[in-house]
Amino acid sequence: MKNVQERGREARTGEKLLGVWVESIDKEGLLSRAVEYVKRGEPAKITYVNAHCLNVAAGDEEYRTTLNQFDLVYSDGVGVVWAGRALKNQRMYKVTGRQWIDEFCTICEVEGISLYLLGGKPGIAREAAERLRMKRPKLQILGVCDGYFVENSEANVLRELEEKKPDVLLVGMGVPRQEKWVMANRERLPVRVCWGVGALFDYIAEVEPIVPKWMEELALEWLWRWMVDPRDKWKRYMLGTPQFIGRVLWQKVKER
Repeated sequence: MKNVQERGREARTGEKLLGVWVESIDKEGLLSRAVEYVKRGEPAKITYVNAHCLNVAAGDEEYRTTLNQFDLVYSDGVGVVWAGRALKNQRMYKVTGRQWIDEFCTICEVEGISLYLLGGKPGIAREAAERLRMKRPKLQILGVCDGYFVENSEANVLRELEEKKPDVLLVGMGVPRQEKWVMANRERLPVRVCWGVGALFDYIAEVEPIVPKWMEELALEWLWRWMVDPRDKWKRYMLGTPQFIGRVLWQKVKER
């Protein structure tokens, strides 16, 4: 049975997994909600969680609290889908940025929704913006900056956002930094939607290899990421995966 929690003025469907409220929403529902937030005109915050995010949240109370203050937190990993079924018999959907970005940009082009890209290493957001514009010349991307504020200072970026007022700010700083940055600066951000997108700009700019389709279908994306970048990813997957499974099983035992 689906659980319903009141968030703001709307009922949301989902479950609390390892202390974080995660909504049961598919790609179409996610895009519909994002456009709804833009058209409503009230500030909204969107982000994702996967097994790594929930592991981080378990040991970082500020991050966990921040996630629960976002208007929409959706699943971006098969581990969360499994946890939803194992803990609550709740159907979750794995929705990655690679799945929704093209369709979202098409909607933005048609609806006249403007974007600002903030994140990635120097040059990545700019390259991502150029590639998005090549596909959709009418897409309004009002500005870009790296996530380390090398190309432009944080103060200048905040001033630029105040001047240009994009409808949607895509923030790709990785977790938990991107969510904490959004929360810390939300009152100064005159945008309708702040959306945490992780490494999305790396994929758009094609500096991050895309997982083969057959591996994704077999829920082996984690293995692909570890193979591509074993030095940086071994701890996340070799240690983090069993840690996540243990936390899910422990929550299940406690809730019996």
